Amino acid sequence: MSEFSEYILCERLTFWIWKIYGFWATEDESQYYRAYRWLYHFFFTVIYIFAMFVSFFVAENAEELWSEVMFMLLTDTAMFVKYIFIVSNFETLIKLHEQTISEDFRPQTDRQAETYRRQFTLFSNTMVAYYICSLVSVWTHLELLFDGRFKLPFSNWFYWVPMGEDTLTYYHLVFAYEMFGMTGHCVLNVAADSQIAYLIFTAGFQLDNLCDKLVNLSVPDSATYVEKAKYQRAFIDAIENFAHKVEEIFSLAVFLQICASGITICAVMFRLSEINLVKDLGSAIPMMFYLMAMLGQILLPCLVGNEVTYKSNQLTNALFKSDWLKLPVAYRKDMQRFMLRTNKPITLKAGNFFNYNLETFTSTLNTAYTIYAVLKHREKGT
Repeated sequence: MSEFSEYILCERLTFWIWKIYGFWATEDESQYYRAYRWLYHFFFTVIYIFAMFVSFFVAENAEELWSEVMFMLLTDTAMFVKYIFIVSNFETLIKLHEQTISEDFRPQTDRQAETYRRQFTLFSNTMVAYYICSLVSVWTHLELLFDGRFKLPFSNWFYWVPMGEDTLTYYHLVFAYEMFGMTGHCVLNVAADSQIAYLIFTAGFQLDNLCDKLVNLSVPDSATYVEKAKYQRAFIDAIENFAHKVEEIFSLAVFLQICASGITICAVMFRLSEINLVKDLGSAIPMMFYLMAMLGQILLPCLVGNEVTYKSNQLTNALFKSDWLKLPVAYRKDMQRFMLRTNKPITLKAGNFFNYNLETFTSTLNTAYTIYAVLKHREKGT
């Protein structure tokens, strides 16, 4: 773990997940690791995903197709798109991570260091809780081993392998294979969400530091001030470029994730409303954790994106609070132009359709609830 020791816990965890599951696609990878990646993705990705896809067409009825299978297709699609962008931009992504621990992004004062430790510890613990919540939603399906239905946890078909009371060995092997596959699916999905959130969260933290620097910028003489001000402007551009590189990589993936999670939330709520939570607690618990994971997939990018926009909006006020009025007229005009530059906040867009912010989060939940209410009303009408 020493090669990732400078990163916070959730980042170290994500990097090792990428390595173990064959997504560490750097140019300097060894031939052995490349061979491992190809073998892994054939036996534990292609076979698994294909079996799940075919199971969509062998659902026993429309209710099962919608409530147990179809919404998984949406999350599978969103995860697939996220990892297409991750693998195709892996070198850029690693450089962005290296930038987060570079000298320019390191805390400069003891107060900043303490703030960094507190905020990133909270962030890391939240991501670890997100991992745990997602894993619980997978591993609670173990109750299917004891209900006598010989039902697979995540699909209804697996390459014509017979499963039942007379073929318990086949059933248990396929059950274990699906649990292993969905565990990988789960942690990879959370790892992608964690990376998006971490990088944007880092941009927000740097904007906080920049506001603090601007407010406390001393003016011992004009030359020193102007030199520092030019550095601050360059740093703003660096943060904005950093944030927009993250947006460029993940914009479409976040758009699909928010859309897919919104529909999935509606589907899970509908299914939960159809079962008796007391009598069918074994089915209700994994769905509840799955619902929490889906909410997290929408909330994370919206929350950290909202923070970046809010904090970049504070830069103009931070400039105004500094001692820029003590400067000569020519330099004050330069600072005014700087203020005009910071008047436009940094915004991150999902697929060029909507911004990552809390308004998007609430509107997605409102839409999901509206669809759920319509479905329930139609059900009562029939």
